[in-house]
Amino acid sequence: MTFYKQEMHAPSWMDELFFEKVLRKSEKDPNLSVSACNLSPGSKAGDHIMSAVLRAVVQYQSHGKQCETSLIVKTLCDGHIRSHVEPLFETETIMYETVVPEMERLLRTVRADTEFGPRLLYSSKNPTLVMVFEDLTKRDFTMKYSQLNLHEAKIAFTKLARWHAASMFLADTLPAIKTPNKGLLNMAQYANTKWAANIALVAKLCYSWPGYGVYAEHLEKFVQTFAAKLKQTYESSESNLYNVLNHGDYHYKNMMFKTMDGITDDILLLDYQISVWGTPAIDLIYALYTALSVETRDNHRDELIKFYHDEFASVLTKAGYLKKIPTLLDLHVELTKCGHLEPFWTCCLLPYMMVPMSDLAEIQKDIQGGVDMSDVDKLKKIKLAMFQHPKYTEMIKRYLPMFLYKGSLE
Repeated sequence: MTFYKQEMHAPSWMDELFFEKVLRKSEKDPNLSVSACNLSPGSKAGDHIMSAVLRAVVQYQSHGKQCETSLIVKTLCDGHIRSHVEPLFETETIMYETVVPEMERLLRTVRADTEFGPRLLYSSKNPTLVMVFEDLTKRDFTMKYSQLNLHEAKIAFTKLARWHAASMFLADTLPAIKTPNKGLLNMAQYANTKWAANIALVAKLCYSWPGYGVYAEHLEKFVQTFAAKLKQTYESSESNLYNVLNHGDYHYKNMMFKTMDGITDDILLLDYQISVWGTPAIDLIYALYTALSVETRDNHRDELIKFYHDEFASVLTKAGYLKKIPTLLDLHVELTKCGHLEPFWTCCLLPYMMVPMSDLAEIQKDIQGGVDMSDVDKLKKIKLAMFQHPKYTEMIKRYLPMFLYKGSLE
């Protein structure tokens, strides 16, 4: 077996015998035998900080024929965040094995055929949590390293609307849909200090910008309150006007794109680790900031929210949903109630989404071959470069007054 350098080393158990077990199950051939497998990175360095993603090209013999296939293997990273990630893998397994197939089945019955993501071929807890998927690149899907334009946003919001509608319709008959009840909070113990540091960094930058001291003061207060606000949003579904199953991590790096003549034709979704039952505002606000480009968000926000709601209501109507279908006004009430998520994601995650590593010439040498997530000094250097990048500072300067005037920083 050969393995090419990446963020994680291939674990010793990921060998020919392991892939033989995987393929015997997926190909339904108990006599299948693997002759060789080659491992390489399954994503760019830094795309996944909570899991190791590998691509395996496997040669095997089945039913008297020599075959080759490409697989994507997702397993736990070793290190200090491992214990925080294990519950997320449990959630993702439930999503792939039970929930997503049922949502796709429902959508087929109402002629809204939708494929949400890759096929799960194998999962196991021994010797560690691991999932094996089809390799979407073999179906001409690729990653996209920039946020979404309006055309792409409409494809992504169509899928999100159908996901939410299907989950709402099935909630009373498929208990697993309500099982994911923590979402982001599964990471809180590990991530709260990092999120607080990011908000504090934006506050510090505000003090260096003439006229922005007032926003710095509000952000310093926000550092003290955001954790309680997140807990309220993610755990208190009973007080919401309505609830859906949120994907939970709906950003563009968790999507793969198929293009025709240079134009995106389809999008498939990855990473269902922090899915959560709760207000649809969780996914929508997250997507508005982490999936959409600045231009798309600034110029088409309300249009896309209505576009999403139209598709959401259409699916529920076609499916014969017997309860009251939430109105567009209901959705806007939820978005307003969860307005604190807007400055939170803008401060905590948006720099990493909108500033490509290729724009950070001064640290390119530091990130060759990947980023060691335990190298605190290097991570601080990368973070500061992103938060001080003109693309981000220009945007955050425009958004902070909006957040203040809407009450999102209170």
